[in-house]
Amino acid sequence: MSEEKTVVIDCGDSLNISGVGDLYAKLLTALAEGLVITLNVSKIERIDAAALQMLYAFSKEAAEHGNPIDWSDASDAFCRGAQLLGLAPKMNIEDNKA
Repeated sequence: MSEEKTVVIDCGDSLNISGVGDLYAKLLTALAEGLVITLNVSKIERIDAAALQMLYAFSKEAAEHGNPIDWSDASDAFCRGAQLLGLAPKMNIEDNKA
């Protein structure tokens, strides 16, 4: 029986277009390695539409590979931003919010 390895990726307190490239590279590496990905979005106070769109696109890609994203204790600001863009239900955020 093989054990799945998990990686927790901390998104910090602010996520915008200038930081999505590095974050996306980390996410793709984790996906390629077959790791279970938990995104710690608990500290996010500010997030822009570009960052949310990238996270949505990645969560969709990960789900297609059978590796849905776990949103660790999503902050109110993160949830509010995702809801404003209509992405919260598509990203399965509310079901994962602790």
